[in-house]
Amino acid sequence: MAGLARRARQSEQSAPVRVMGVLGWSCYGFIHLIIAWLAVEVALGDPNEQPAPQGAIGKIAQQPVGFLLLAILAVGLIAFGISQLIMAAIGFGWVPGLATRAARKAGALGRAMLSLGLGVLAARQSFGGRAGASNTQQQRLTADLLVLPAGRLVVALVAVVVLVVAVATIRRGVIRSFDEDLDLRPLSAGARAWVNRCGVVGWVAKGVSYACIGLLFAAAAVSRDPRRSGGLDLALHLLSGYPAGKVALGLIAFGFVAFAAFCFAAARTHRR
Repeated sequence: MAGLARRARQSEQSAPVRVMGVLGWSCYGFIHLIIAWLAVEVALGDPNEQPAPQGAIGKIAQQPVGFLLLAILAVGLIAFGISQLIMAAIGFGWVPGLATRAARKAGALGRAMLSLGLGVLAARQSFGGRAGASNTQQQRLTADLLVLPAGRLVVALVAVVVLVVAVATIRRGVIRSFDEDLDLRPLSAGARAWVNRCGVVGWVAKGVSYACIGLLFAAAAVSRDPRRSGGLDLALHLLSGYPAGKVALGLIAFGFVAFAAFCFAAARTHRR
């Protein structure tokens, strides 16, 4: 048993895993910069404009060298997903307490699933395939759930789960628990302060975005209308219709830029 644990730690510290972590955190940050760009575009655009069907991945594909960016992004996100799967399996040995360590592992598993999904989506787009329209797929899935005997309850439970994740993500930013996963000793005092500020703002912004998605699922469960569900792009467009929506979108964009900066810092300082 001790030998197995020792081999697991050696695998976790191996050069390929470290490279995947650095590349992955960098690409994860880049995706959040694109989401911030989407939020700014929604804030400055026509409030009646329909959400982009493929979100951030579709936005990258529209650029002149989009296929190249998507290919690099696909490699990075898949590498990040694999590194997060490894972290979920054998990582976070520095975190005290079984419950806290389990929560960290669950978060890594969630990031792995999201990153692998985005990586496959980016790969399909870069090779000329058609990525599915995320909002449409989500609405179709919600519609399929709503026709089940307990469909409204299932959709409501999805909403509750997403909202719980949102609260946990906001809490992670507020209490700065993300700091436990970073080794900031090589950085200067000023750089450490900036990483912590970006972490607080970024994690809170991510939590707010999750809360918006959870509220969309809740609205779909209450109204039995699957069109009310959707991803972050739909949430941003709905938010733009409120009187203070553009200000809120600007704050969300700022938060995602901060989270991107945190990801770039984590690429160098995250414990492995």
